[in-house]
Amino acid sequence: MILKKAENIYSEIEFFPVKKDGDRYYVEVHNNIANGFPSPAEDFSGKRISLDEKFLSKPEATFIGRAKGMSNYPFIMPGDYMIIRSDAIVQNGDLAIVYISGEGFSAKKIDLEKNCLTPLNNEFPEIAIGAEEIVETRGVVKTIFRDIESLNF
Repeated sequence: MILKKAENIYSEIEFFPVKKDGDRYYVEVHNNIANGFPSPAEDFSGKRISLDEKFLSKPEATFIGRAKGMSNYPFIMPGDYMIIRSDAIVQNGDLAIVYISGEGFSAKKIDLEKNCLTPLNNEFPEIAIGAEEIVETRGVVKTIFRDIESLNF
């Protein structure tokens, strides 16, 4: 499999450009929030971070894509947002945005040893790629986030 950066793909994926206006906003971060029973001794004093500095440090090379389908469930669910870095060099093991002939762009794990694109959901098949076949890439998925209001629990 030969990886090649894709060009002019904006009609293929839902695209949310990142704009930079110079303002920074900081929010508090609290570490060690339990998903079970919290420790009564837990210290809830948090440090402050800027979400754009943490997740959007290179706005000229960053875009946000919205996921659809179940091929990466439960790690990525339909409607989740993926922060993608187009300047990152796609490497073995990365979750990358790749072009799949006949299907368009999709998020798949790169497996250069087995020459395949692997969905994170093991109920979906791997996509075998010939050793000399070119796979167009758009970037590496760096972060995912979801709107909790979209969950039914």
